[in-house]
Amino acid sequence: MSQLRELVDKYFSELHDSKRENLARNIDKINTVTACQFCNSTTSRDVHSISMYELFEKLHSNREMLVDGVREACASILKKKQQSVEWKLEAVREAYESQVLDKILDS
Repeated sequence: MSQLRELVDKYFSELHDSKRENLARNIDKINTVTACQFCNSTTSRDVHSISMYELFEKLHSNREMLVDGVREACASILKKKQQSVEWKLEAVREAYESQVLDKILDS
């Protein structure tokens, strides 16, 4: 959150403190996803083609465009992560069913 505050302070210094804080919090909410340990660790190294810094640099002239740009980038990242986790969970499920389940049922 402190990095977002720094970016908001840098690019929106003309705003009142409370408006800058609200903007930083709004972007932080968009950028935050609750995930289990498996999903988080499985996708934590995934990177989008544009960074938060680059989004601010590109879209800082319009707050609404910035928030929409962050929302679109985060949605894209989330979709990619969901696809990655889905594939990995399916692989784990297949391995469990083919290598573990029969041993459990036999015992």
